[in-house]
Amino acid sequence: MKHVRVPKILMYVILVAGLFVVTRPQVRAGTSQQSTMLRQMLTAREKQIQITPLTHTFGEFSIEAAYYIQNSLAQEVAKLEGPVTGYKVAYASKAAQKQFGMEEPARGPFYMSQRLPNGSTLSHSLFNEIMLETEVAFTIGKRIDKPIKDVAELRSYVRWVHPAFDAGNFPYTVDQAKPTPSDMVAIGTGAHVFVIGPAMNPDKLNLSQIDLALARNGKTIRKSPARDVLGNPWNSLLWCVNHLHKFGLALKPGMVVLTGTAASAYRVKGEAIKGHYVGDCGPLGKVTLTIE
Repeated sequence: MKHVRVPKILMYVILVAGLFVVTRPQVRAGTSQQSTMLRQMLTAREKQIQITPLTHTFGEFSIEAAYYIQNSLAQEVAKLEGPVTGYKVAYASKAAQKQFGMEEPARGPFYMSQRLPNGSTLSHSLFNEIMLETEVAFTIGKRIDKPIKDVAELRSYVRWVHPAFDAGNFPYTVDQAKPTPSDMVAIGTGAHVFVIGPAMNPDKLNLSQIDLALARNGKTIRKSPARDVLGNPWNSLLWCVNHLHKFGLALKPGMVVLTGTAASAYRVKGEAIKGHYVGDCGPLGKVTLTIE
């Protein structure tokens, strides 16, 4: 049998191509497994119940695969709750990333029906288990559909900065298994409703010098410096912009990005959800929410 000598450069191409095939996510749109996952998550949203973590039911899957699942879920949820109008950033501090075994932050979509006016009043029955955080939010002024090099370039795409509440709803039960980062990403990181406070010109304030405080019934229960959000909330926005581009997604004018917090979320169930909440971002302003 005659042996054929393969040039080194061709061997390299073959090797890289092989690695690409091996490392691609195993969960793909249209598979029966993903369809079952989507049905479970959509049913949970409809009935407002928590479900067993997906990785416990279906086995482990990568963060990359989780984002493809999230995108498929978003297409279905948008039919019911309106189009995606923004994103939230989770695991936005180095401490949180270390705690949950993340190498970078995570993101999840918000929908049109989930945006609430400042000063809104809600029923506590809308939450299984609230995850409430005071954050900095940005309103996009110009479409972003390309990678952005740095914050200096990013500033020209932002119209407003705001104080904000991310009022998440913890999506999983924990009696059988603890949810992994992949579980949280797949289901949209628990995004549920959000409140945007007054708008400010982003050039008027150094966001790394403000604190993010959360008060319940007049008592401060969480407080952390905004600089612990990746050094500056602008860095969190920059990460989100470029991460969306990797998955073929863009930010449109009017969309909002909530950039996360370094403090742990106020995470409670039942009667403890009720209260009058104030998110105080110092010179950036305040955001309020009452839950009855």
